[in-house]
Amino acid sequence: MKEERIRETVKLQFEMIHLFHKNFAKAFHKTGSDSYSLNKNQNKAIMIIGEAGEIMPTTLGKCLDLQKGSLTSMIDALEREGLVYRRGDPGDRRKILVSLTEEGKNYRDWIKEKLEENCSEVLSRLVEEDVAAYQESLKTMLDTLKKLDGST
Repeated sequence: MKEERIRETVKLQFEMIHLFHKNFAKAFHKTGSDSYSLNKNQNKAIMIIGEAGEIMPTTLGKCLDLQKGSLTSMIDALEREGLVYRRGDPGDRRKILVSLTEEGKNYRDWIKEKLEENCSEVLSRLVEEDVAAYQESLKTMLDTLKKLDGST
């Protein structure tokens, strides 16, 4: 019984990911600034780093599903843009932490606002009850993902 439920859940998950990308991922493509030439993964990285405050590159790589070489190049590019900086972890000299600069924080605030506008545009096609149901579903999914991640 559990195996059957897991198989169905995996099927639903892939269908959900496809539809999520179809409806919302384009917001990352549409959103950008003339001041910076960032791609969608760089914009996602800015959002993740900003949410975390500071993050180890390996953790960021897992969040973005990037290999070490690609991740290093991306962080280098964001550093050249003046949006992030690296510093040693005071608790462990072997670790590096990546954080947003003030300019990076300002960019994150700007892009977050633009992403919210783009996502709101998509969600406005739904009736209020569907938005509420979607919101509750997202809360449930987030709680479940946190359990899988061990962060609850």
